[in-house]
Amino acid sequence: RAGVFGTNSANYIVNAAGQTLQGYPTDANGNLLTGSLGDLRIKASTLPAKQTDSLEFVANLDGNMVPPAVAPIDPADVTSYNSTYTTKIFDSLGKEHTLTQYFANTGANTWTADYYVDGVAAGTQALTFDTDGQLTAPAGLVNVTVPPAVLPGASAQAIDIDYTATSQYGADFSVSTNLANGYTSGQQTGVGIDSKGNVFVNYSNGERQLQGQVVLASFVNPEGLKNVSGTAWVETIDSGAALVGTAGVAQYGKINSGTLENSNVDLTEELVTLMQGQRNYQANTKVISTQKDLDQILFSAM
Repeated sequence: RAGVFGTNSANYIVNAAGQTLQGYPTDANGNLLTGSLGDLRIKASTLPAKQTDSLEFVANLDGNMVPPAVAPIDPADVTSYNSTYTTKIFDSLGKEHTLTQYFANTGANTWTADYYVDGVAAGTQALTFDTDGQLTAPAGLVNVTVPPAVLPGASAQAIDIDYTATSQYGADFSVSTNLANGYTSGQQTGVGIDSKGNVFVNYSNGERQLQGQVVLASFVNPEGLKNVSGTAWVETIDSGAALVGTAGVAQYGKINSGTLENSNVDLTEELVTLMQGQRNYQANTKVISTQKDLDQILFSAM
């Protein structure tokens, strides 16, 4: 019930007494090893950068638009395209770049999307819609190769753009999804545990990484446990062996992270009750004292 944890010099999760938190660790890919119970350890203090390689993009292209007066698309000439949108992407070194899409109507239900990364041309893609405004082509992902000129020192990079659910209705241009993966490197900023016991490391770049899962123990006879300190108990023959499981499953409870258990006693109510008890005691004492004085007077008169 009492668990205030931190990390020691070896990055193991421990409490103030140096006892190690146990659970299921993760492999190199962040997958839980549920068959291996051991001491939980924070494996990475720095999160390496991840190169952007996919972009989920859902938008509505305004069906009221007509082909621009100027063709082809020229980013420097706003009259050569109808709409534009910019997405932040990262290379293999974690450096930030911008992928800008320029959309131009080319006729009934047809559009062209031109791609530029940091202002350098990166290709063109035709978009076709049916009479109901639904995207018909491209049928799959659009692969955009990032120009090598904008990637000095970084690995070659290509981004798969998914236009699924993009539409062409008679409404203003709008973007409902612009989700690119990838991120810059990050430094560890803290450790968090959710209600299922999953242990995450939070990083300065806004990402988090799974490090393991805390396990809970249940006993056939909890009353048979032996207390070895204020909040620590060990199994005995009477308690039976520990039944290990994860939070929220079967008989195992939840884990409340970042909470403090308060007393269930209302101090104000108890103080009032104490004052009433003291007053009653004093009144009873006075009755007994008066009764004693009357007895003495009665016996003296006899």
